[in-house]
Amino acid sequence: NLIQKVPTVPALIMAGISIISKEWLYRITRRVGEALNSQVVIANAWHHRSDAYSSILALVSIGLAMYVPGLIAADAAAGILVAGMICMTGAEIFGESVKQLTDTNDEMLVSRVDDIIRNGVDGGDVVEVNRIRARQVGSNSIVDVSITTHENLSSTATRAIEERLRWAIMEEPGVIDVDVHSTPAAGSGEVVCPLLATEVARGNVDLPPSTATVEEDVRRVVGKNSDVLSIESVTVNYRDTMLVDVDATIRVDPASTVAKANLIAADLKIQLEKENDIDTASIYLDLNEAANLLTLQEGV
Repeated sequence: NLIQKVPTVPALIMAGISIISKEWLYRITRRVGEALNSQVVIANAWHHRSDAYSSILALVSIGLAMYVPGLIAADAAAGILVAGMICMTGAEIFGESVKQLTDTNDEMLVSRVDDIIRNGVDGGDVVEVNRIRARQVGSNSIVDVSITTHENLSSTATRAIEERLRWAIMEEPGVIDVDVHSTPAAGSGEVVCPLLATEVARGNVDLPPSTATVEEDVRRVVGKNSDVLSIESVTVNYRDTMLVDVDATIRVDPASTVAKANLIAADLKIQLEKENDIDTASIYLDLNEAANLLTLQEGV
């Protein structure tokens, strides 16, 4: 017959020491694990915490077994409870690891990033936050952001907004890379046909011309006009997936009248829109040289 011995005072003392030491180790290890964003270190911290819990149960069960003889089986019951707690802790750590492996969104990081976007220096430039994805890569995180900006912003302005948001989010601990994508507000009139875009990607529909090809065509057509002294800039815009709009800035003789300059611009617009690759064209006059001449004349 097996006789269960009654625990003694040294066992009670050691259980108390174990509670204090294991809780202390848990707090230190967890702090380090959160600083490093390491699930391995955090898991080790929870190992210490589970030891502390088991020591509490051991302390209670030893005390009951010592001072209440009828509850000598409390020690065995405490062992079952400790085993259950260890299983629960293991399941929690297992769940966190699975989330990392399956690229599950880090909701806490998503909330912080959303706050940065809405309340940061560029909050007034962001019309809507479309999507935020934050996934862990090891102990670090990668963030993807999609936002809507105000209509009619230039490409350089939207790029500046994207870069400022990117570096602001990169300040978050553990974030190693951020991708910010912006789209203009619906009021811009931009319409993208998913079916047409898919057919273009598959090669079933001719690709729209490249910006370099369009600019070359613009400079060729405008360069034929003898009244144009120089082409200052050419901006190519794509509209509704396939259509090409062109903005060209030219310089004419500063002595030309406004009426003549308008006729030159109107003629160039017609010539450009006859090109197969160009849907609409806008011609702008660079008057900076004329303004400089006027300033010099006033100075004299």
